[in-house]
Amino acid sequence: MRSRTTEGSMGERAAQKKMRMKELSRAAGVPKGTILYYIKEGLVPRPVKTHANMAYYGEAHLRAIRLVKELQGKRFLPLSVIKQILKGSDLSVDELRTLVEMDGKLFRNLKGNPAVKPVTISKLADRTGASLQEIRDLERLRIVCPVQKGTRKLYDEDDIRMVECWVKLRKAGFAKELGFDADILTIHRDLLRILVEEEAKTLLSRVAGRVESLNLDLAKMVEDATGILNTMMGIIHKRLIVETVRKYTEAFRQQIQAKQGP
Repeated sequence: MRSRTTEGSMGERAAQKKMRMKELSRAAGVPKGTILYYIKEGLVPRPVKTHANMAYYGEAHLRAIRLVKELQGKRFLPLSVIKQILKGSDLSVDELRTLVEMDGKLFRNLKGNPAVKPVTISKLADRTGASLQEIRDLERLRIVCPVQKGTRKLYDEDDIRMVECWVKLRKAGFAKELGFDADILTIHRDLLRILVEEEAKTLLSRVAGRVESLNLDLAKMVEDATGILNTMMGIIHKRLIVETVRKYTEAFRQQIQAKQGP
């Protein structure tokens, strides 16, 4: 069995030139018959044919095969499901493979060694002072995401911090009597979902297909950037609040002046 490094370097060299089926099979570690089946099923692009019996393959074919192997080996997905994923996605093969390789690696050290042990909903309520109904409302909105363990739902450290923040909002004056219920957080959740989608597209457009050649630790890059960007977004958020108040205040002053006349 070849080492991972040897297979990777062979694949990179092969991807930089046109390959015949034998070379593609060796670089991808997949038998010829399997590759032909992938092509037939639309999982891998058709080769470039220069003559009736002369077909050439390139980087796109190699990466497509690697993605299928990745989805089969790590996700245990049948080919029929993989086919639907590839056809239904707006992402390229390189982008999909980059995401698949990153999945499960992000924030793994935090998940493996949590500073705070998961708790039940009753203990979460006791710890934070939030009502059971408020916690259930946050769960309904997917603001907190407990994990089912047997007959119990357990809330992890992030869930605990989220509920603690919600209670702080209450103490800051955002009372239910004023109409501030958990649903007010949906605007932040939805906008952040759009933001993360755009961040993913930006990242993938720049690194997909180049992770191995540039020797990037993409998971660490994303983890480091998350903390940095969260700080930057906090500053931008604060500035925008100040700017927005000023904008509406100025507009109000102009309206008053217009009504008073010269």
